[in-house]
Amino acid sequence: MKKQSWLIAASVLAGLIAVVPVTSAVESATVSEQVTASSQSASTSDRVQTTSTSESSSSEQVTAKQNASVSSVSATTTTTVSSKPAATTPTKVAPVKNNVVVAGVYYLNDKPAAGTYHGVVYGKDGKPFNGTQKKLMYVAGIIANKRLVNGKYYVGGKLSQGVYEGKQYDEHGALVDGRYFNGYYYANGVKLTGKSRDGNYFKNGVSFSGDMNGRHYEMGTLFTGSLKGVAYKDGLKLTGNRSGVYYKAGKPFSGVMSNVLYHNGRRYTGYHTAKFKNATALFKDGHLFTGTRNGVYYKSGKAFSGVLNNKLYKAGRKYAGYHFATLNYASKLFRNGSLFTGTYHKNMYEAGQKLTLVSRKAFPVKNTVLTNAAGKRIGTLKAGTSVIIYYGSQHGVLVTTTAGKRLGYAENGYTGLKKSGEFGPNVVSTFYYPEAPVRDLYLMAVDDRSVQFDVINNLKTQRKTHVTIAAKHGKYGIDTIKIKAGQKSINWHAKYQSNQYGTWQATGGTIQTEHTAAPIKFHGKIYFKTTVIFQTSDEYYKITKTKLVTGYVPLSYLSAGFKGGAFGYYYLGGK
Repeated sequence: MKKQSWLIAASVLAGLIAVVPVTSAVESATVSEQVTASSQSASTSDRVQTTSTSESSSSEQVTAKQNASVSSVSATTTTTVSSKPAATTPTKVAPVKNNVVVAGVYYLNDKPAAGTYHGVVYGKDGKPFNGTQKKLMYVAGIIANKRLVNGKYYVGGKLSQGVYEGKQYDEHGALVDGRYFNGYYYANGVKLTGKSRDGNYFKNGVSFSGDMNGRHYEMGTLFTGSLKGVAYKDGLKLTGNRSGVYYKAGKPFSGVMSNVLYHNGRRYTGYHTAKFKNATALFKDGHLFTGTRNGVYYKSGKAFSGVLNNKLYKAGRKYAGYHFATLNYASKLFRNGSLFTGTYHKNMYEAGQKLTLVSRKAFPVKNTVLTNAAGKRIGTLKAGTSVIIYYGSQHGVLVTTTAGKRLGYAENGYTGLKKSGEFGPNVVSTFYYPEAPVRDLYLMAVDDRSVQFDVINNLKTQRKTHVTIAAKHGKYGIDTIKIKAGQKSINWHAKYQSNQYGTWQATGGTIQTEHTAAPIKFHGKIYFKTTVIFQTSDEYYKITKTKLVTGYVPLSYLSAGFKGGAFGYYYLGGK
């Protein structure tokens, strides 16, 4: 009951306050005081309402309790319920903002305006001014002083030169970069030490002159030219030619360089000697001399010792007497510096080459053509003439008399696989060498046709045994040979090996004669008694021999050849 009565009293009081009219200034003041009092009372009432356990002894509480029985109050009826005058609530009016900064905005006559307030310049929008005003730069309303604005340097609001954070700015406030300023070269506002964009070298902003890192600079660039008697190129002391003068370490060179002799930078003219590779060398017009001077032969500036152009030299002069020296990887005999041809210590030499004695007594089966060293025919050696044969000459087989007189050269004979049509009557193979212990007949088949010859077993009865060879060729040589002598037949097959280079024959087979007896003449023809065998060897050089027949073979076979092949007489030599 107490709480409800209090609420009713408060409502009545609020209604009374709401309808009090204001008629004059005095009354307004009175009302204002009343409103103030009412506000205080209401405030007190609010405090009371929020504290339900508090009990008040104020007069307003007593009055409220006494009028608790009032059930309604008319909003248009004025009722005095207290001894204090009634009051009404005034309309709130915002204060006028003039020459004041509110929330960072400057106001004049209640509007944002331009002006200066406490040293800060404001723009038309009332905000601190940024930009140029009266030729002065402002930042946040303050004159820019010793600071950068948009990359420009300002002092007292004006573009100015100066150093800011260690970097130089010019009179226009611009950063000095890649150019001179006040006599110094700057890069990014700092006096440059190093290379500029155009390649010039600076030290503390000044073009550098002097030596650095082994190079010489003049006015910031690598120096090319002469300075104090020293020549430079790209900052280095010149080594090389300039205007016909050779320099070394910047000075005209005297001495030998790259096999050329110089004096004060120019090639020496005429003949001069100088040290070269720890020896004295002869130069001509600055170059190592090759040629003959005063009877001495020089090669690359030195008196030559050795073989040159088939001549033997010692200390630049032809070697006197007989001497052996190496020429084309072979030992050759020289006499007085020239290749020797003749007899020396019972040996025959041909252009310094020692010839191999084939036989001291040989005779041709048929007439043999002899030639000179140039290959021109000089005569014919008659069949049956005793001669001495030497092998190893470049012009063929050397033929001499038994007394050693040179007769000429004959063909080497069956030295390789040839067609039968290539064999003539004058080949050296027609010679017979009686002192040789072994006589060989080699089969040199050139096609697939059969080849045969006769072996006369008995000269008196003229009984003959035919030896027939049928050869079949493979890609790399003979791979099959069928041999028939009398009633005996042999089939032979070659073995082959292969590698990355192809296939080749690993075995070989030949028709040979062995145990040849001394030659005899029968009805004007020369025969020799022999055993004809077939010999093979494998890749391990294991030799297999098969006897075919024993009898007499006419020497005419050695020069005539056979259809489809040829038999060559192979001499083994002898003394």
